[in-house]
Amino acid sequence: MNDIPNGGNSGSGTKRFYLLYLVLSLVVMIQTAGFLCLPSVFAAGGYRGPEHWREETPAGVRFSGDSDRYICGGAKLAHGIDEGVPLSYSYIGYIGIVAASLKAGGGLLGVVAVQALAGCMGLLCIMKIGERLGGTWLGGVAGAIYALNPEFAVWHCFIMTESLYISGVCVACFLLLWAREGRKWRYVAVLLALVAVATLRPHGWFLLPIAGCFWCLETAWAPLRKAVACGVVLLLFVGVVAGAGCFRQRMGQESPAMRMYRGEVVWEEEVWRVEMPPPPEDGTAPMAIVGYIVRHPVACTWLAAKRLMVMFFRVRPSYSPVHNLFCIGIYVPLALLGLAGALLAWRKPEGMAAILLVGVHALVVALTFNDNDGRFTLYITPELGLLAAVALIWLAIRIKRVSH
Repeated sequence: MNDIPNGGNSGSGTKRFYLLYLVLSLVVMIQTAGFLCLPSVFAAGGYRGPEHWREETPAGVRFSGDSDRYICGGAKLAHGIDEGVPLSYSYIGYIGIVAASLKAGGGLLGVVAVQALAGCMGLLCIMKIGERLGGTWLGGVAGAIYALNPEFAVWHCFIMTESLYISGVCVACFLLLWAREGRKWRYVAVLLALVAVATLRPHGWFLLPIAGCFWCLETAWAPLRKAVACGVVLLLFVGVVAGAGCFRQRMGQESPAMRMYRGEVVWEEEVWRVEMPPPPEDGTAPMAIVGYIVRHPVACTWLAAKRLMVMFFRVRPSYSPVHNLFCIGIYVPLALLGLAGALLAWRKPEGMAAILLVGVHALVVALTFNDNDGRFTLYITPELGLLAAVALIWLAIRIKRVSH
């Protein structure tokens, strides 16, 4: 890590940083506007809700499989309109944002505007973390990896939780670092902010143990004490969620154990499926699941590894060959550079925070399943880009030294 310049900026560096940020924010907005104006570039998904929402919404606003729960929930909160879709409290934060836009007269286009602005906030957070880690140019490279990726702009146009959650993870990464540098009230404020992010979608609840473990690891405690503290944080989290009725209901709906027994790599897809040993009789009992993994470690490890490969390669069976080649060409180098950056930056607080966020989200996929359209990969792509920027800056410095 000695080849990465120290974080912090001079006055001229600060001006350069914010100029870069403004340019990259403009790129985000132009891309989002472009996708709104050209809806055929990225076709919408399988919306199941009331058809009048399609008819009354500009074509550039995309819908997908779960859009109905957010739109109908927002309509119910904003205007008391019941369109037959139950209110989903697991996503109440996002539904509240939809409701606020509908109530204010912004419609679904207003939700897209909020998502694009939040994307710019996420961009600022990633760039500030990069600046702290290695200066203006590292922040700029991390920001460029984020802003130039057209997939983020596409998801700003969807009435789905993904855009705001991606931005929320970026903000969370910044807040984890911010909390360490002031009075103890900051920790409480950050935990409340993380709860707010968690109301967007259930993945967000994992941000709480990530925060606890990160703060424990960044103390001056002895290694054993750090390990014990992290173990306590994880046990507390598991105990709370296991005792929560909403968590058990969600697990029943997603059925990760049954998907493991079926060897499912991508949600309800046959492709890449792994042949697994026969499941136990009481397959949904926690001890039966643990026992199955213990008895069949090779098959379970291969299934988890295959899920991770699909996650980081970003390929999907529904994509065209050209689209899959594009994803491989972008995301495989990004993953390799991110790994190199993690090895360079893991001792730095900024590097550790990014590694934890990437690692835990990847672990969730390894233990459950991949989505059909690559959204889960995008949750960690800004942080992966931050780590990749570390590797790129390190490489640039080494090349410059050799050339001189």
